[in-house]
Amino acid sequence: MSETHPELAAWLARQEADFPAWAEATGTAETWDFSPASLDTLELLVRDRYADMHAVNTDRHSTFVQVAQWYIGEVARRVNDGADWYAFPPDPAAPPGAPGSPQSVWTGTPRVALGPAVETPRVLPLNALRALLVEPDEDDDEETAAELGGPLRDAVTLKA
Repeated sequence: MSETHPELAAWLARQEADFPAWAEATGTAETWDFSPASLDTLELLVRDRYADMHAVNTDRHSTFVQVAQWYIGEVARRVNDGADWYAFPPDPAAPPGAPGSPQSVWTGTPRVALGPAVETPRVLPLNALRALLVEPDEDDDEETAAELGGPLRDAVTLKA
């Protein structure tokens, strides 16, 4: 693993420690083998638990969502050679809305990528969870609709 920001390292350790109880609580403990196929079960659990992406946002700090993010990221890290965990640490000098600024939803949000740069191909586990529950508008083209939703197993492929 690359040099990890202390807050990210603490988050990763917390999710790894919470994972066994989380797996048992899902009622499907035997499923969680860090394979892309195991994400099908997570997808069903998320769709059953949340009505829409706003419900995921509301529950984003819960153990369920936090460990689910970690699990998606761990699958992505394991299937994408050279991928690792990153997060944009808070940066008081970052322009408003930019990664690192207090206004950016991505400041501190863990991601799996091939490097720390913003443009680096990446998987945003929280976004993958939220995207499961987005219904594309009629005005969305096929490419946009594909970005907004789809199976979790597709989400673990690194994207620029």
